[in-house]
Amino acid sequence: MKRIILAALVALSINSVNAQTKKPAAKTPAKAATTKPGVSPKIAYIFEDYIFENYKEVKKLDEDIKKKQEVYQESFNKMAIEYQTLYLDYQNSMKNLDSLTTEKLNEKLKKVQEVKSASENYQREAEKDLQQFTGDAVVLIKSNIKTAAQAVAKEKGLKYVFTRNKSDGPMTSNRVVLYAGDKGLGNISDAVLIKLGSPVVVKK
Repeated sequence: MKRIILAALVALSINSVNAQTKKPAAKTPAKAATTKPGVSPKIAYIFEDYIFENYKEVKKLDEDIKKKQEVYQESFNKMAIEYQTLYLDYQNSMKNLDSLTTEKLNEKLKKVQEVKSASENYQREAEKDLQQFTGDAVVLIKSNIKTAAQAVAKEKGLKYVFTRNKSDGPMTSNRVVLYAGDKGLGNISDAVLIKLGSPVVVKK
């Protein structure tokens, strides 16, 4: 996913303001935008990994996935045991060909193949269902985070809110944080978590 770069946004915002206010004949240098101490900047960010670590819906999703995995695994184990039992019976029958007709032997083999095919198909469908369930839930979670971030942005009068991770730096793949010297002033992660009903309790 493409990330909005803080430095680029700052430069874009300043250049836009300068272009609108600069007079053609004037050659005085544009003043750098400043933020008063204690006042939220017009550009803010959230730590996406921090939000995911503390958002209660993410924790609930983890629990739901584990429950689904347990149910699928239990059913698959039963099918695996049935297959092993039928296969062992077929193998034993092969050792006593005189006691069974070809028709009976083929019936046993067919049953073994059917159970094996059913178990393999069940495993594929279970994995597909789990992926779909997880994907849909993640989309909803990200939508909730976006909605909460938009609400916080409106309350604080922010123009831009972008995402980053706590460990992001100049060498982070697919992300570029050239500078982040706001001392956390632009971090609205906790405000977003409050909007999501998942306030973080600071341990003393």
